[in-house]
Order: sequence, then C-alpha cells, then structure tokens
Amino acid sequence: MYTNQKAKPKKEFDEKALRHKAIELLARRECSYAELEKKLLALSEDEATILSILDWLIEMELQSDERFTKMFLRSKAASGYGPVRIKLELKQKGINEYLIEDSFAALAFDWDEEVDRLVLKKVKDQSLDDSKLKNRVMGYLQRRGFTLDQIYSGFNRFTQEV
Repeated sequence: MYTNQKAKPKKEFDEKALRHKAIELLARRECSYAELEKKLLALSEDEATILSILDWLIEMELQSDERFTKMFLRSKAASGYGPVRIKLELKQKGINEYLIEDSFAALAFDWDEEVDRLVLKKVKDQSLDDSKLKNRVMGYLQRRGFTLDQIYSGFNRFTQEV
C-alpha cells in the first residue's frame, strides 16, 4: 500500500452550507444541542458561526433538547431499556440533569410492567429456581438499565404468578 499519499484537505463549510447541513441532520432525526454542535464542529472550525446557527435553530423551534429528551426517553423505554441506562445515555448526549429528571417525571411509564415483560420473555416456561437462569436474567436486566430493586421485585412477582 502506498502510504505517501497526501491527505485530502478538509472541506470547510460556509454559514449557509452549515445551516443547510444542520437542518438536514434534524430532518433525519431529533438531535440534542451537544450532538448537533459536535457534528457541525467536524465540518467547520468557526465556532462562533456554529453557535449562532444552533441559536437560530432553537429560535425557529427546529431543535429542542426538551423535545429530544422526551422522544429519546419514550423510544428507549418502549424498546425495553430501564431508567438507569436511559439516564446515562441522555447524559452522554449532553442533556442537563434537571431536564432528564423533568422528562422522567412527566413520563407515565410503568417500569415494573416492563421488567415483568422482560422476565417473562427470558424465562419463558422455566423456573427461576435455577440459579444460572436467574443470574443470566438478572445480568440481562442490569445491562438493559434496571435497578436491583426493580429486578428483585420482578422476580418476586414472577414467582407469585407461577
């Protein structure tokens, strides 16, 4: 392989192109402010222009961290993820703690019902008396972001049903 090739110069986007790219990114899916900022900074080093574009997007109500947080939370919860993991992912996406807590408070989601559904899915017609199965299901639920209290409560409800 020939390694002496010159690296292609990075294409520098002007304000109009950056604005268009930001709208294009938001048309595909909701993005947090921090995600959008990171993606735009990869296209241009003009931080002041990028910040003005992001402010414009907020003014035009094209970007909203509150809307993104609620959408992300509903989507992940419906996909079987627990509150611990969802909160962690939202923090990684640059969402403020108070916004995360407000969104969780506004969402009327039954985490116990979700734990019960996942336990039933994993256990099927087996018994939780088998410690290997119980540990496997517990690990699965922890990786999905459920607390130990939620998991043990789910196990108790499952054994009472059987």
